[in-house]
Amino acid sequence: MEEGVLEKVKATIIRFNLIKPGERVLLGVSGGVDSVVMLHILNKLGKEMNFSIGVASFDHMLRKESKEEVAFVEGIVKDLALPFFKGKGDVKGIAEKNKKSLEETAREERLKFLFDIKERNEFHKIALAHNLDDFVETFIINLMKGSGVGGIIALKPLSFGGIIHPLLAVEREKIENYAEENKLKYVIDFSNLSLDYLRNKVRQQIVPLLSSTFPGFKKHLFNTTLVLTEEDRFLNFVAEKDLEIVRDGDQYLKIVFERLPLPIKRRIIKEILGKEANFERIERFINFLSLPGRRLNIFEETFLVKDKRNFWLEKKTPFTLENEYGLNIPGETFIEEANLIIMAKISESLPYLDRFTAVFNLEKLELPLRIRFRREGDVILLEKGSKKLQDLFVDYKIKREERHRIPIVVDRSDQILWVVGIRRSTICMVKKTTSKKLILSARFIKK
Repeated sequence: MEEGVLEKVKATIIRFNLIKPGERVLLGVSGGVDSVVMLHILNKLGKEMNFSIGVASFDHMLRKESKEEVAFVEGIVKDLALPFFKGKGDVKGIAEKNKKSLEETAREERLKFLFDIKERNEFHKIALAHNLDDFVETFIINLMKGSGVGGIIALKPLSFGGIIHPLLAVEREKIENYAEENKLKYVIDFSNLSLDYLRNKVRQQIVPLLSSTFPGFKKHLFNTTLVLTEEDRFLNFVAEKDLEIVRDGDQYLKIVFERLPLPIKRRIIKEILGKEANFERIERFINFLSLPGRRLNIFEETFLVKDKRNFWLEKKTPFTLENEYGLNIPGETFIEEANLIIMAKISESLPYLDRFTAVFNLEKLELPLRIRFRREGDVILLEKGSKKLQDLFVDYKIKREERHRIPIVVDRSDQILWVVGIRRSTICMVKKTTSKKLILSARFIKK
């Protein structure tokens, strides 16, 4: 004997642990057959399974009947003596302002309303009345749009933020039969019949064709996606752990990454690219790491850069900054672009030297000293002769996106004395006989 609608909903709640004893569940009810049946069933199961419910209804203000539909729901809830919450939003106006579709805006505004009621009234879950047909339609739409596994299976029994779908395993036809058998009244949204909406085209044209060709395909699709969901969750867990191994500060270990299986690589790259990730970019990313070349414009002004050991992302940046600073001697000079202070003092003794400290023979320096940023053709004089500043940055593995902000100390003739935090030149070196020494030290300011 086929399982009834109420029994199937109860089984779904138990199987996926959707509602725990003692929890309060907020039901989103529009007045349509799905949500009215959900209200009828959860009101019954609440007494049996020890949970309580409240009802919320949102007026999208898209149809002249919508206000009456909210009032219709309020009447049902009043008869059941349940908590009731209502709200409304100018969905059309908001959609036009944000340049979004009506469907997307309606969903966002409805969820915003439901989450607000949930938080302010201490509900544990939000129950929505999506059914098996909704699941199939969403699957087909997202598949055709090119979503990955996570996007294709957008509707899950237990979703984000405590949203649950207790009717997700029940076909729409069975829900309508349940409403008829139990003499439940509900409203009909005639916009669901219009082919102006993508979902309605899928519902009225594609799904019936598939059902006639593959009887029972909805149930098979639902069961398959349950398996895919668990496997996707496991692969994401593995990828998260592997990402911790691959990540080396703000770079990634290329040798380690190349040994990973392709499904894990794709998930790691998706995490690296964030909201900019799509199939094409992920595949280009993977292919580039195994090809010659150092830089790839992966999207807009962001570049994928690699060397023999690592790879990383760089933002396109200006070549230089125009600001210049006179160096206070003695005293402090704050370099805003680099968020650091250069301290200058005159001394006869030598300090402890590191890459953020440089010492010069003060008596031979061409004063005044200035602080600027790199320029085309810059060279620095070193022990083995002059070197282009560009080559110095490469030698010290300074990222392109950081080079324009590195302070450079120069003398009156614009000769480079010190590339701060990287290398000092051989100009005005200190000897044992040097009496007056200029000590420059740099330190970052905490943001």
